[in-house]
Amino acid sequence: MNRRSLLKAAGALPLLSVTNPTLAAPQRAARVLRFAYLGDTHIQAERKPMQSLSNCLHHIQKQADKPSMLLHGGDVIMDALGQDRDRVQAQWTAWQQVMKADNSLPIQYCIGNHDVWGFSGAKTDPMWGKKWVADQLQLNGRYRSFDWPATGKNGWHFIILDSTQPDANGKWYTAHLDPEQLDWLKADLAKTDAKTPILILSHIPIVSATVFYDKQNVKEGNWLIPGSWNHTDATDLIELFARHPNVKACLSGHMHLLDHVTYNNVQYFCNGSVCGNWWASDTYHQTKAGYALFDLYADGTLNRTYVSYE
Repeated sequence: MNRRSLLKAAGALPLLSVTNPTLAAPQRAARVLRFAYLGDTHIQAERKPMQSLSNCLHHIQKQADKPSMLLHGGDVIMDALGQDRDRVQAQWTAWQQVMKADNSLPIQYCIGNHDVWGFSGAKTDPMWGKKWVADQLQLNGRYRSFDWPATGKNGWHFIILDSTQPDANGKWYTAHLDPEQLDWLKADLAKTDAKTPILILSHIPIVSATVFYDKQNVKEGNWLIPGSWNHTDATDLIELFARHPNVKACLSGHMHLLDHVTYNNVQYFCNGSVCGNWWASDTYHQTKAGYALFDLYADGTLNRTYVSYE
């Protein structure tokens, strides 16, 4: 058959349907876990924050595809940094009341800057600093890790960091890992199977586009990003993650804004807030109050869906 006859014969053939099973896309890897991220709840003993948190928790638990656990990204209460004992206790009481009444899911917490009792008049109190928040949330360490499933097989490894440190003057706060924590993180990464995908949670972002939202931080033609907004040791952590390609994602809150940045094959997610504009309104700049649903897959991929609950 010559070329002209061949082309004519090919033109007479029926077109293949895109639904032909031989051309269908391969199925996605099995899902390991769906969890809900909520953060910056900033609860206080007032009707609106308590009722809104209750609404958020019920919204999560009524999802048709219900998450199996919660990750809280920190700033559980409105503020302990500058408040006396009675005001801080009222906030923690409000949190415990709502969680007892309205949540049935297991929860893992990250310490936020506003969860730290930094009241200057309480420095001699044994609960000053992070002791109070650790007791309230029953934390077995200010930084820690765990596996899902707990067997550690065919699942994900979770690392929860403590971003909030005293600054050079001993005042609260700036964002970085203290030397003890950094050594622990290096060891934890090293002992995790290289085939196990890793998710890292910090309250303050390690890498984030949200730090560029405020034009007042442009001074004389240069961006001046506060050390309380983004990890000041970000370059060290980026280099550390590059030595461990199974670090797949880093989650954070703190900024009350929503973003998704991919850098060096690590996905960084800043996940809005439950309180929006600190309860003054449901929108902070362009981000509405909400929570995030994360789906983690066996092949190390993941999806995020941000949900407005009101």
